[in-house]
This record gives sequence, C-alpha cells and structure tokens, in this order.
Amino acid sequence: MINKISLLINISLFPFQNLRFIGQLEILAALGYTDEKSEVGKKARQRAQWDLQTQIQNEVLRKARPKSMDEINLLMQKFYPMLCNDDEAERAGFRYKSFKKSIPIEKKLYLHYFRILEEFGDSLISYRDGDVVFKYWKNDVNNDKEWKFIDFMEHYKGQDKVHFFHAISRFIPLDLIIILHFIKNGLHEPYELNEFYQHVNLADAALDDILGRGVAENHIHASAAFNFSILWQAVMNGRIKAGYLKKFQPNHLAASMHVESYILTARLLRIILTLYLKDQFYNNPDVYQKGFIAQKHDPLFKWLRDNFTKEDPETLQLLMKLLRDRDCEFAPSEELISAIERIRLAFTDDDESEALDFIFSIFSNHKGVKTYGENIFLHLVMLYKHRIQESPMFIENFEQFFRTFFIYLSIKNEFYQQVTQPTVMHGLDFFRGYFDRATDGIAKNGDYYKTMLRTLFQNRYLKKVELRISIKNKLQANKQTLSEILKSYREVIREDYGVEDDPQVEFPMLGIVYHFIKKPDNPNKDLWMYDDERIHTLKALHFGNLQEEYIKQVQHLQDLRRDVPMATNFIVGLDAASLENNTPVQVFAPVFEEARDSIYDGLRIKDPEGNILPRQSLFFTFHAGEDFRHLISGLRRIDEVIRYCKLHAGDRIGHGIALGVNIPEWVRHNPLVILPRGEYLDNLLWIWGVYSYTPKLQTETLVYLERTIDRIAAELFGEVVSAGDLRIPVLYSVYERRFKRRTREVMKLQQLKERAGNQQEYERTIRLQDKLYVAYHQETTLVKMEEPIYVMTNEIEQIIMNDMQNHLIHKVSASGIVIEVNPSSNEAIGEIDSVFGNQLFKLQSAVNAELTNVLVNVNSDDPMVFNTNVSNELVYMYYGMLQQGMGRDAALDWIEKLRKAGMDTSFIRGARSRKQYLQNLDITISALETYSSPI
Repeated sequence: MINKISLLINISLFPFQNLRFIGQLEILAALGYTDEKSEVGKKARQRAQWDLQTQIQNEVLRKARPKSMDEINLLMQKFYPMLCNDDEAERAGFRYKSFKKSIPIEKKLYLHYFRILEEFGDSLISYRDGDVVFKYWKNDVNNDKEWKFIDFMEHYKGQDKVHFFHAISRFIPLDLIIILHFIKNGLHEPYELNEFYQHVNLADAALDDILGRGVAENHIHASAAFNFSILWQAVMNGRIKAGYLKKFQPNHLAASMHVESYILTARLLRIILTLYLKDQFYNNPDVYQKGFIAQKHDPLFKWLRDNFTKEDPETLQLLMKLLRDRDCEFAPSEELISAIERIRLAFTDDDESEALDFIFSIFSNHKGVKTYGENIFLHLVMLYKHRIQESPMFIENFEQFFRTFFIYLSIKNEFYQQVTQPTVMHGLDFFRGYFDRATDGIAKNGDYYKTMLRTLFQNRYLKKVELRISIKNKLQANKQTLSEILKSYREVIREDYGVEDDPQVEFPMLGIVYHFIKKPDNPNKDLWMYDDERIHTLKALHFGNLQEEYIKQVQHLQDLRRDVPMATNFIVGLDAASLENNTPVQVFAPVFEEARDSIYDGLRIKDPEGNILPRQSLFFTFHAGEDFRHLISGLRRIDEVIRYCKLHAGDRIGHGIALGVNIPEWVRHNPLVILPRGEYLDNLLWIWGVYSYTPKLQTETLVYLERTIDRIAAELFGEVVSAGDLRIPVLYSVYERRFKRRTREVMKLQQLKERAGNQQEYERTIRLQDKLYVAYHQETTLVKMEEPIYVMTNEIEQIIMNDMQNHLIHKVSASGIVIEVNPSSNEAIGEIDSVFGNQLFKLQSAVNAELTNVLVNVNSDDPMVFNTNVSNELVYMYYGMLQQGMGRDAALDWIEKLRKAGMDTSFIRGARSRKQYLQNLDITISALETYSSPI
C-alpha cells in the first residue's frame, strides 16, 4: 500500500512537485505548444510526449517503487490523459482538430493542477469546532459529486487514508491544499485563518476529547522544534543564519543544486505577486464582497512594465527573462539580492521592515490574524483565482499570474523536499542531512527561543515539554543558554497565557534535557603514548579524548545545578544522541556513572525566601537501538545502556526500534549483513554473556556461537595472543572492562609496567586480560576491528535474534525503563516499513497482552524534519491499533493510557501549584543573572 500511495502522489503532482518541470515547457511541448500561441506538427508533438514520458519515468524511479513502467503510464493516463496522446488531449479539451478555435492552453493546464489539489483537499480536509481536521471517514466518492482523479479514495478506509495523509504531508506542504479548500467552501475572509498555522488535527472527535486532557512531549530536539512554515518565512524574508544558503548541501533527490539562486528567485516572485495583489485588492475595495472582479485590470506583465520600466529596468529585465521568455536558468545571486533590495526600498516603509513577514507590511490590515504570512499570501492568491477564473476577460491575467505562481510553488516544494525527510532511505546518516538543512537556517537572534516555544505551543493540548539541547564545553556558556531559554519561556507564558493576571491558568511546563553528541574516533592509537600529566596525549587512547570531554561536560552540568540550586527544577535530564554507529556505549558508561554520583545530589534546596523544597534528581535517557547495521547490534546497545550506564526505573531509552523489529521480515530483507569485525565480536560476546545465565541454551546454538567467537577473535588478536589462549571467558571479561573509565585502566597498566622494571619482565608477567585490553588501544588491532566483514543471517542467527529480543523486552519491562517511541521518525530512520509498523505494536500488541507492561511514551522527535507534532503522533498509533484489529472503544482506552503514560513518565516532576512553579521560574532566572554577572 505504501509504495502504491507514494507512486500515485509522485505522478499526480509531478508538474510542480519540484524544479524538474519549472516553467512547464516540456509539458506545453507535449500538448503541441512551443510558446503561448503557436502549435507544432504531429511528429514534433509525439516526440515531445515521448521525451516527457521518459523524464517523468526517470523522476518517479528516483523516489518511488513502481511495479512496472506500465503502472506509471496508466497513472499518467489517469491524472494527465492530455499528455499521453492527441486523442486524449482533444477529449480533455486541450486540442481541436480544426485550429480555428483558440484555446487558453496555460489557463486550462493550471486549472487542471488546481482541480487535482482541490480533490485531494476534498478527500482529506474538513472542519470541527474551529479546527482544520483530517477527514478520517471513508469518502463516498461519486454519489454526490463528480471526482475525476481521486475515485480511488472510495476504497480507502480510515487507516489507509491516514497512510495517504502521512505520505503526502511529507511530500509537499499542505498549506495550499488547505487554502484551496477554504476558498472552495466559501471561507473568503482572512480572519477564517485565525489560529491556523500548519498542522491539521488528525484526531476524530472522541480521540480529540482524550488528547484535550493534556499531552507531554518528552523527546524533542530543540533546534528541530520549529516547523517548515517558520523556516520558509525566514528564507522568504532574509532572516536566516549568515551563509545558510551558500552552505546548503542538497542530496541526490534534488532537481537543482542552485539553492541560493532559486530561493532568492522565489523571494523576488513572492514580493512581486504580493504587490500586484495589493493593487488589485486595495484599489478595488469591493473585491471581498463581490463574487468577481468587475473591472478590467492590467495583466501582471504590463503591471511590471508600468511599475519598473523607468524606475528599475534591471529588475524588469530579470523578471521578463524568467517569466515571459521562460528562461528558467536562475539569475546570479548578486543580481537577485540587488533586485529585492531595490523593490524593498521602493515599496516598503523602513518602519514596516521589522515585521516577521513582509506580507503583514503590505497587507497591514491582516496583522491581527494569528497565522503565518504565507497563509495570508496563499489565501489572497486563491481568492484572486476564484474571482477571475470564470471570466474570459481575464485569460491573460490568469495565465501570467499563475505561470509566476507555479514557478514560485515549484521552488517552495523543491525546498520542502530537501528539509522534510521522505522514506526512500533509512539510517541516521541520511537523516542527518535533512536535520542540518532544516535546522541550520533559523537565525539565533533574540526571538529564537520565543519562536521555538510558540511553535510548540500551537499544539494547545501540550502540558509538558522537554527540550533537548547540547552541553557546551564552558560553564558560562551553559548558564547563558539556560538563562536565554527560561527568559524566553517566561515572556511567552506572560504574553500568550496571561500568567501574571491569573497564576493558576493552564500553560505548558518546561524542562531541559542536555545531550551529548556521539562522535567518531580514528584508529591511529598507541596506549603507551598516554601521559596523565599531558592532556593532549588523551588522543592516544581510543575514544579517550572524547570520554574525558563528556565527563567534563557532566561536571559543568552538575556545577550549574549546584551553583544555581533552583535550576534543578528545570534541568531534568541527560541524554546521548546523534549517529548511533559513531560512539560505542562503552565510552558513555563512566560518563553517566559520574552524572549519577551521589556527591552531586542533595535532598532539599532552599529558595531565597527560606522555603525548603525537594531537589529534583537528574534522570537519564539514551538514544539506542535506533539505527543499526545488524539487529543484534541494536539490541546489544539497548542492554549495554541499561546495564552499564546506570539506568533506573523511570529512566528512558530513546527509540528502541530494535525491540519491535519483525525478525523474519528483517532477515528476509537482510540475508547478508556487512558490519565491522570488531562490532560483530562485541555482538557475539554480549550474546554469550546473556546465554551464560540462561538455562534454555541449545547445544547447537552454543557450538555455533563458540566457534564463531573463536574464529573472529583469532582474526583480531592472533598476532597478540596465541589462539589456544583466546578463551571466551577472558574475552568477555575484557569486553566488560572496556566499560570502565579509560584513563584509570591505562594508568593501572602503566603502573604494572613500571613495577616490572624492564620490557622483558613485563612481557613475561602481563596477564592475558591486560594484553587484550592494550590491543583495543593499538592501531594494528583497531584497523582490523574496523574492517567490514559479511555475516550471513542463517537459521541459528535468527534463533539467537529471537532469544535476545525476547530477553531484552522482558528485561526492559521488569526494570521499569521507559521506551520513547517516535512514530514518524522511527519510520523514516529505522527498520520499519510504515508508521503502522512501529515497535510499539510489538511492545503493546493487541494480541500480546503479556507485554503490555512495557512502559512507553509517544513523541515527535524532530517535528521540523518529519512535519508532525506529538498529538498527531498519538493519532497515528491509534489508527495503527485499529488496523491491528482492536475495537474503537478499546483503542481509545489504550490511547488514554498512552497519553497518561506520557505525562507520568515525563522528567518534569512534582505536584507544585502553577503559582509555585512561576515563583521557581522567577527565582531561577534571577539566580542565573546574578551568577552570570561580570562582577
């Protein structure tokens, strides 16, 4: 189903879904038009149709998985029959056999595009209680309306429609579809947009009532807590981080690499279209009231000539080259920047330039509408379409305006597809590009955190939110960041919730979770070069430098909690995030042990007024089992975190996808796995360790495991230790030793060497365990460990995977560890085929009641990258349970438990009153300001 939906979306939106067909020249040529009026012969049309078909096939094959080329051709015949052959074009009204009748070809083409988008809107969008909501019910397609393109929706039940909504929302922004639906249904006043920002409410009425009791966002990375509309607003107004567009690195799915040029082009076109609309609407005050624009008005190109010929001929030439001549080579960035600046000076007052979006400067009467400027812009554009599309007076107006608009739209969709991750490839490495492209653009000005929080708080059901931010290496920098976040938070809840007037009003509570960033290390090591008196020699130890850096960061964090005791109310957790394959869990074990040392934690704190309050502890979470080369690697890392990083009941594992992977399916997709030799040995030793205290081990499995360990160990350590001495218990003891602090273990070894007196005596007396430990910090062994090897996922390995997964699920359940589930993120990054294949459904399956005591909470992870929020993520899980056969009442009860679990397992603890919470916030901010004073 997912592949079919993806294919359908790719083909139905192909003319404007990215920059591949910007300008529509190939499409017009297939219809027999090489410019606005002229036609070409039959052979030329057929050649153009063939070329277009080839381009579409190539484009689709990059992003979708069709069954055959025939499937692509049939879908083209469904959505764009006029592009397939002359007869279809004539039937669709795009050609006449006698050339006597003039056809407004471009207008018909653009109306065709809008018709497709309108039908998508009709099938997906509805309204309830002032909200834009998802039309979850099955469409009764052609009983009461003639739907030409989406009659397939008649066969879609609720869950299938959720799949479709989820897929299309990751493909293009839904704002245009929603605004088209507004206009079509008579919502012509801009105030109808009030409090609509970006997200559609996916919940049905009963589920919405449950979510209205409050949800918690317990796993969200602060820099990705915005949304696409905020980023687009920033780039369209030039309010982005310096150098962002120059550094922007498109991936292999991009249709253009000239990001800065096409973004500046979109910015220029948006300004031009807005100014043109201003003249039409402001100079015709009755337009809103009338059903049409009565008087003739200048088409866009004439309007451009009238306004720019004398005052700004350079900009006029640039625009006409793009729009009239259809030269879709973007102008150089410098020319576009100059043109934008000239227009800004000519048409915008200086005191109006401070608006977040210049749309509100041009249409200042809409400033009171709580929405994004882009929504106002699209609403005006679609209202203009609605007013002129039926009149033959305005064919030229329509074609010129919407030629410009579809260039703008194609650019916007291209950019969207570079910052919103699709599901064409899994893995954190692929995700990292989307994360960087999405988050690097938001300028960290004075409103950065306020904008972030207001974006999150658009979800009115949000009651608790934990923001994850990186720990900096300097204590003062950590204090400054915390102070900025808390001050921004206080401003937002004062301005938007009125907490000063009513301290008991409901508002979202905030907690900060600091995370370490996992980083790789190189194999160029020599343990004996380390000198504890020379800090730069830490790089001689494998991950030694990084481990000590993390420990220092923990000490900074705990110093902050000690020096500003009230900050413990807001610094609530510690995490390790980013690429899972970068840094082994062994590196973090002493780091988290340091963080949990009792010397840092007291029982009580005293506020400046002398009130004695409980001191909140620091909770742990850790990204593990999310991205793995081998399923055993993901399971092992989860277990290592729980065991060696000192996780207690109430602590959490981020993602934990490996716990819910369908093993037979995983084996079918991964019959042969490539991974580093050292990682495979760690997997085998961990399995051996688990089996060593399990009575259910089969002889065949034991023999296979021991022989494989012997073979891999000999390949790694054969030059260090004789094969006969490589006993598994010794190897396992070294595996466990690697979870201890590296500098301390190395100092013990150096002391032993010093006592030996000479190298010969040391070689004679060194223990086997010590010799192997040294090898883990020597270049010769590390190079062998990093060498990729192939591993067959045979029948015995599959038995082992089942045993390890079941063991770990029961261990997680018994220990009270919470799994942080992030459905959209898990689908995009992990080994999951769809949002309904989430690991949650194995941990809390409708048919597996014995596992329902695994604690989980549901979150959004990176809403900017996955176009989601926590409420909609819960809704995806609700429909997933319905798909699994759970009744609606039971599914609602289950969602209520999930919702409550999210609130209860939040690191934001305590039963303080809102008034006390606000007092703590004020005291903490004051303390941070005092501590940060230069004095």
